[in-house]
Amino acid sequence: MRVAFTRIDTQLPLFIESIGYDWPQESVIRPNGYPYYHWLQTTSGQGVVIVNKQNILLPQNTGLLLAPHVAHRYQSLPGEKWITQYLTFSGTEVSRLILSAGTDYQFFNNFMLNLEQEFNQNITTASDPIDLSVSLYRFLLHLKQYPQFAQQVPTINTGVINQVRQYIDSNYRYSLTNEHLAGLAGFSVQHLIRLFKSIYGLTPIQYLTDLRLRNAKALLISQPLLSVEQIAISSGFSSASYFIAQFHRSTGLTPNQFRKLH
Repeated sequence: MRVAFTRIDTQLPLFIESIGYDWPQESVIRPNGYPYYHWLQTTSGQGVVIVNKQNILLPQNTGLLLAPHVAHRYQSLPGEKWITQYLTFSGTEVSRLILSAGTDYQFFNNFMLNLEQEFNQNITTASDPIDLSVSLYRFLLHLKQYPQFAQQVPTINTGVINQVRQYIDSNYRYSLTNEHLAGLAGFSVQHLIRLFKSIYGLTPIQYLTDLRLRNAKALLISQPLLSVEQIAISSGFSSASYFIAQFHRSTGLTPNQFRKLH
């Protein structure tokens, strides 16, 4: 459920723009941030929030408070159905209560508060802004009193994942498997695939195949005397037939058709 309020009184010291709960969270990209403070809490599943070059995991019963105009994006982890509850709000009293000036975000672990219960369950788009302001004040006091600073922010180890990508970039001509890459990272195969895709949008093998295809395209154009089989092997494919199949699946053309067009 999502409610965007129509009676917003910006003269109040605290006011709410919108609230949502039991929300099937879609991917969001905000290069310029959001104009209001944004509370995002996971009800079930888990997602990742990227802010200040940090990949912050948001599993069940964790929350993140983002300051206005801070660039960020967030999405569910691959294979996860991410259900969230959220609140967007502002007012002159926010920085006095929580998230002081100059702080971009604040993480809260083991946070059990339910927005639907904390706020009136019968709220509508035309709810009284003063009643909402009182409820928001009570909610912010909960955040202020919560011992979140003792909690470690769970971040994705981007350094290790970047090293895996760099290893693929340098060794794509050789036989690489998920098991080999996971061993390099010190992760299980499933964990590696999940983290790699959360950062790059592709699994390690998808990234590897795309890299090999890009290299093959460059060779098809720049090396007209090389055979398709030579290009396949040089690009890391196990056989010409497998290369042709992958190339056609990606471009809709055979390598020779692509070469003739270029």
